[in-house]
Amino acid sequence: MKPIVRDERHTDLAAIYEVVRAAFRHDEEAELVEQLRNAGALVVSIVLVCDERLTAHASASPMIWVDGSTHFVAWALAPVSVTPMEQGRGYGTKVVWETIERCRQLGADILTVLGNPVYYERFGFMPASQHGLGIEGKDFGDAFMVMELTKGALHEAQGWLRWHPAFDDMGED
Repeated sequence: MKPIVRDERHTDLAAIYEVVRAAFRHDEEAELVEQLRNAGALVVSIVLVCDERLTAHASASPMIWVDGSTHFVAWALAPVSVTPMEQGRGYGTKVVWETIERCRQLGADILTVLGNPVYYERFGFMPASQHGLGIEGKDFGDAFMVMELTKGALHEAQGWLRWHPAFDDMGED
């Protein structure tokens, strides 16, 4: 059966949690998705359903300008998840492309991602540091990447960004 990519539904929430948990092999990112949703900050949440099973998920949430180009809308693509037994089938690619398009349609000027540059460059992401953008107090090198969704945004935007507060506890034990 052909995979279907669509917006999340209320009936998907438990399955989304399990997909994200399985993809990352712990609960941290799954809890992040729930915290973003509960805070009303999950502006895009896309799922892929194949053979009536939810197998992939991607989401986006607003970023906060610490200083700099506050008139540009910047969102973060995170997390992107595919169940381990379904990885390598292009499902992650499908949910990422759909999330990018939804972010563009909903008015984001810039989309960021923290991830493997080799993977995300094919979507049009490039190192944020090359465009005068970064994360407040952190240096992720080329792994913190940006994509221009509104023509000219990366030419004009500069400054420091911060993820939604739900991200604050990520990576801490």
